[in-house]
Amino acid sequence: MEEAADAAEARNTEEVVIVEGVFSWFAAWMMMLWLVVCICSITMAIMTFQGDGIERISEEISFVMQQSPPYGPPEQPALANTREINEAFRYHLPQVALFYSMAAAALGLFTVSFFANSMLLETQGTTRAVDINMLIAEGVQTYMSRTFPVILLFLVSAGGYVYVTSGWGTLTCFGAGASLNLASAWLGIRAGVQGTSRLATVMGENLRRSVQLGMYTGAIGGLLSTSLALGGMAGMWFWALDTSLLSGFGSGARFVS
Repeated sequence: MEEAADAAEARNTEEVVIVEGVFSWFAAWMMMLWLVVCICSITMAIMTFQGDGIERISEEISFVMQQSPPYGPPEQPALANTREINEAFRYHLPQVALFYSMAAAALGLFTVSFFANSMLLETQGTTRAVDINMLIAEGVQTYMSRTFPVILLFLVSAGGYVYVTSGWGTLTCFGAGASLNLASAWLGIRAGVQGTSRLATVMGENLRRSVQLGMYTGAIGGLLSTSLALGGMAGMWFWALDTSLLSGFGSGARFVS
């Protein structure tokens, strides 16, 4: 009887042990990094608006017949004064809009890092809840480790087709879109798993905090994918100088989805 009582007491003692949250230095460094990127992007947008930015001229094939872009350089291919169908024309990139997009994306990623760190700092719960959450995380990790190689196999096959039909530029955008979508999915799933036990614990203590924690955990995946898509598209356009290549970025992200 005494041994049974001791065992029951030990189980009760184990159940009340609370595992505290952890501070993520990685998330903290990411907050600092994205804040710097946001400030630099805003600065470049202001400089470009004042005419002191980096000149980026794009040359594309026209699909319509109309006047040359008013914001384009005066030197057009073949000294043309109008855009002709299937003929090349030049224009200045809308860098103010691109830098604004990069600043918005950096601000979104800063918010994601803040939400992730705030979520990780919450109490993880009892040892039993943490053990259950570890089993769930192990199952999710197994699923991801078996799913991602299959996705990569299809991506390599699709990438070969993109290269044959559209060349290196579109293939680079295709790889960038697919990589950012994979990173968004992986981080979003991990955030959801980490927030499960924390949310279950907080729901029994404080309804207001539980709603806030649920919003933080749910917003990480959605805001991460949106920010990476916006910043990635703006970065690819600034690099490629050709909107036709951006179809590869959207195709890569869509293929992973």
